Amino acid sequence: MSLKLRGAVVLTEHGREYLDISIRDGRISYLGKDDSYPHEEIDLSGLTVLPGFIDIHLHGGGGYDAMTATYEALNTIAITHAKHGTTAMCPASVAASEEELEGLAAAFKEVVEKGTDGAKILGWHVEGPYMNVETLGAHKEEYVRPASVEEMKKLVEISADSIKLVTIAPEIEGALDVIRYLKSIGVVATMGHSMATADDFAKAVDAGASHTTHLFNAMRKFHHREPGLIGAALVDDRVTSEVIADGIHVHPVALKLFYKCKGAERGILVSDSIEAVDLPDGEYKLGSLTVYVESGRARLADGTLAGSTLTMERAVKNMIELAGASLEDASRMASLNPAKLLGLDYRKGSIAVGKDADLVALDDDFNVRLTVVEGRIVYNNLK
Repeated sequence: MSLKLRGAVVLTEHGREYLDISIRDGRISYLGKDDSYPHEEIDLSGLTVLPGFIDIHLHGGGGYDAMTATYEALNTIAITHAKHGTTAMCPASVAASEEELEGLAAAFKEVVEKGTDGAKILGWHVEGPYMNVETLGAHKEEYVRPASVEEMKKLVEISADSIKLVTIAPEIEGALDVIRYLKSIGVVATMGHSMATADDFAKAVDAGASHTTHLFNAMRKFHHREPGLIGAALVDDRVTSEVIADGIHVHPVALKLFYKCKGAERGILVSDSIEAVDLPDGEYKLGSLTVYVESGRARLADGTLAGSTLTMERAVKNMIELAGASLEDASRMASLNPAKLLGLDYRKGSIAVGKDADLVALDDDFNVRLTVVEGRIVYNNLK
């Protein structure tokens, strides 16, 4: 299939340019005027085309939670988020029993092999059960347990190597051994749901941890005599950090701090969204927990934040409006940086000849008008 997108401002690796994007066999074949073979043409005049967003931490959307552990659930989540410009994703689990996680591993194996009708599912983000009980957030304490290399090996095998990230509290029993194991097989060990000190952080990074999960949330509070994960991550250039830029999880001042410290090179935007995305306020599920969504804010009955209803195009917009990021920097935080973290920047994360045609076209209000995943139009709201 040959496709040409014309008339838009395109955010390439060199900045904003007026270019036609030619697509062939799922990849960008040419940037600029190309009449060498016939194309289906789509006029995107007045729009801006960015690299498709890569969300490495989300739980659901469209009425489905990843813990449902079925192809239908994961496919619906992928379709839902494609409407918001996400072209690749790593859905996350919550702390659960060994049996539940093994079932989810099998579901990820199926969806990665089969593909989806929306965003490409790159693999699984295992969030929990290796957490500190003092910083659970929206996870059940009964499922928290010491980190286990044996359990991780089993999940890796069942999922057919579909695990891409594992969130782990570096101070808990067995954590450093699991981090070393994950490093050895090329899986991202990300620190979160943790009471780790700055010293714990340093030991984990030395063992192979390279990322932090939703920085500021569900971790030891920053103190000038014990900066913990927050302070250590902000100043350590060996580590990338993700943030939930919904204006709820993190105050705009903290977003500005995040941008100044991690910035365009090491900051990553995530949604941490739940099944309520694109649905009205009401009661929803996050794993086995009941979540109450009111005015778009997702909380447990006790008021604890429980994921979000954020989508990636809004996260990009919020980083610009709340943190003062440029469009170029906010886009990079939603695309190239997560691609680099996953070792996929050779084919995803930016608009360049030879890379996958993962693209999102936005209007001036950041409404998604077109989403293309590996050359396939998966969402079209052009008028």
